[in-house]
Amino acid sequence: RFKAILVDRDAHLLELCRYVELNPVRARVVAHAGQWLWSSYLAHTGLQSAPPWLDTPGLHRFILGRDVNTARDHSAAASGYADWVAAAPDTRLWDEGLRQQIYLGDEAFVLRMQTLVSRTAAGDRNIPKAQRGTSSKTVADWLKIAGSVEEALYRGHREGGLTLTHMAAELGRTVSWASKAVARFERARVEAPGAVAKRSGGIGTGGS
Repeated sequence: RFKAILVDRDAHLLELCRYVELNPVRARVVAHAGQWLWSSYLAHTGLQSAPPWLDTPGLHRFILGRDVNTARDHSAAASGYADWVAAAPDTRLWDEGLRQQIYLGDEAFVLRMQTLVSRTAAGDRNIPKAQRGTSSKTVADWLKIAGSVEEALYRGHREGGLTLTHMAAELGRTVSWASKAVARFERARVEAPGAVAKRSGGIGTGGS
């Protein structure tokens, strides 16, 4: 399924490029990023010509921290990028940098992006509230206003921007259990929207 991520260019662009280049390596399809022919790695490291639509010069500017003007500059940037990719083969980018499902950056970046979104799409019901603004509610807060644990987890995730990992930890349960609870509530909303509260069970002991 397609998923778009808003990236803080200054802080995370290079991290994201490295993460993508290493996907085939993490999947154990190839032993080295240069062996995968369908990524940008070969162009970014100067092993083949970059197509017109690929902004290799822009990436090289990030590597050198200045404009790339000469063949020596390009060579240095290409070598620098190869070293950058090789330096962190096990980077856990999403765990360390992804916030509220779509923002790859720090809290200041999230606030800047949410300000832009709120100005243009505050009334768009297709944009999850978690991506329009921030929420300070905990799972305990959602439990006070929801009709069931399933609803609290669903709303905490969709409206409050809480991750399944965070909510599961707060309740002392597993991520799998939290995921199944959210899925049950989503199914109940589709099958019988008016009876969601009645059909949603308590915290119980079922599931794992």
